[in-house]
Amino acid sequence: MRQEFWPIHGKQAVNSVLRKCYRCFRFNPTPIQQPTGQLPKTRIRPSGAFLITGVDYCGPFYLKPPHRRAAAPKAYIAVFVCFTTKAMHLEIVSDLSTTGFLSAFRRFIGYHGIPREVHSDNAKNFAGAKHELNALYCILNNESSYNRIGTELAQYGISWHFIPPRAPNFGGLWEAAVRSVKTCLKKEIGDRRLSYEDFSTLLVQITAALNSRPLMPLSDDPNDLKVLTPAHFLIGTSMQALPERDVRNVPSNRLTHYQQRQQLFQHYWQRWSNEYLTELQATSKKRQTTAVQQGNIVVLREDNLPPLRWPMARIIDVHPGADGVVRVVTVKTTNGIYKRPVNRICPLPSSCHSGI
Repeated sequence: MRQEFWPIHGKQAVNSVLRKCYRCFRFNPTPIQQPTGQLPKTRIRPSGAFLITGVDYCGPFYLKPPHRRAAAPKAYIAVFVCFTTKAMHLEIVSDLSTTGFLSAFRRFIGYHGIPREVHSDNAKNFAGAKHELNALYCILNNESSYNRIGTELAQYGISWHFIPPRAPNFGGLWEAAVRSVKTCLKKEIGDRRLSYEDFSTLLVQITAALNSRPLMPLSDDPNDLKVLTPAHFLIGTSMQALPERDVRNVPSNRLTHYQQRQQLFQHYWQRWSNEYLTELQATSKKRQTTAVQQGNIVVLREDNLPPLRWPMARIIDVHPGADGVVRVVTVKTTNGIYKRPVNRICPLPSSCHSGI
């Protein structure tokens, strides 16, 4: 066409037609991206350390077997993070069972007292995992295990809250904590097998290091280099490690068993501090609010299916937040009614609503 004519705003006209095409939309659905919301009340409400706690699992990690022919036992890390102070507590868990979680939770209570609220991922977040987290999904999705854990927490007056299904962004606080622990730890440990005692000691040192991360300066004086850390809310001052010789560049075969363990921690601290400081400069782009209305036809995103096989659904209810922005909706499909975050739905072009 452009060999004979020059359409005015031709590209915009073609794009407007493509945006209204149902078949083109099914090949490349566009999910909703709402602006970042304000912090929830649980994050800004004044309270003691770990009164409002989030919990998540990471792993597995393989430990040293008791003898050569034995299989390497698995170990998981239960990450507890305080909503108010961002303080962290790590507990080693031997297996993904209800008893293992309750034992780790009792140890956490022994250190920091009884929390008032516990927040965690919804069990359906792990439905797509077929390997490590499948066992955790089975535990949380089992009615008897859920009732046992709920009864145990209710005895202490603790309320347990789940985030919406398949919405890990609603648990960004503990997801960031899991990333801080797991990513660097796996890179440093690699294929090495640590004993249970060495792994527990390493976790305690990592906990002290993460609770020493800076939150904000204590004063505006440029000569004052002191910063506020999560440890100030736990012990009243910053945590200080025992002075150790720098053994990061020493070959491991020249070190004792204790020095090898310290070398692992020093490598972890160097890697984490470098990656953490660079992420402090990250900025977020402000997005425009997208109107989500009851009755709209949408496409549900499924991670394990191609776009053409994503199911169709209708929004039957919206759940706006405190700022009035809808970030969670209830949809109805041919298989049932589900609750999903808006970043998991793709609204169809407005011109197609009447034709379906």
